[in-house]
Amino acid sequence: MPILQDVTITFTAEELLAAQGRNEGRPGLVASTEEAIALGQTLFAPVAIYDEFEVRDVAGERVELAMDSAGLTVGPKAYLLSPAKRLLVAVYTIGPALAARVAELYRADEPLLSYMLDCAGVMALGLVGERLRRLAEEQAAGRGWGVGPALSPGGLVGWPVQGQRELCALLLLADIGVRLNKYCVLEPHKSVSLVIGLGPGYESHEVGSVCRYCALRNSCWRRRESEIGKSAN
Repeated sequence: MPILQDVTITFTAEELLAAQGRNEGRPGLVASTEEAIALGQTLFAPVAIYDEFEVRDVAGERVELAMDSAGLTVGPKAYLLSPAKRLLVAVYTIGPALAARVAELYRADEPLLSYMLDCAGVMALGLVGERLRRLAEEQAAGRGWGVGPALSPGGLVGWPVQGQRELCALLLLADIGVRLNKYCVLEPHKSVSLVIGLGPGYESHEVGSVCRYCALRNSCWRRRESEIGKSAN
């Protein structure tokens, strides 16, 4: 089961502030953001575990995999995986150190630095996810296939966070220091699971998002970050 570790995380204070909708930052805010990013670089520990699984069938709300009756109950949006011949399933994290430092800074009465460090962690985690998206695109392109959107339990309408039990059962999370707690939340908390469909039936060769199906679509600054990144390319 492949493990991805060589992920370079680089971004500027301006990029982080722009992702939050702060196109012009006060000097003090910019300085704190730069400090947070520099501190984050000493704390980020990006790693992902992933694998590909053959799809046997997509029926109703469930995706059946061609292995030991395994599958994913994705919910009413399971049709997004109907064109898939294979799924890339992954869990990724930036490790526990950043969250611990965020808590320490908050207790030390440094709320701004604590907050900006947490935001830097979110952006860093997003860059690990972006690397996995590019990996899915490359693997699909090598077969002459397309790719579907990135889907996650708890992030897709109708696929509750409890769906992580089925997803995480497909991967050896302990190999990257991640576990699923009794509330179906990944620990460390700066961790994410995702599924991407690969197949000849997909028209797109770029992994898309399902922001339009997300209950947080109007308030999520990670969505704004994605839109900013696309406009810059």
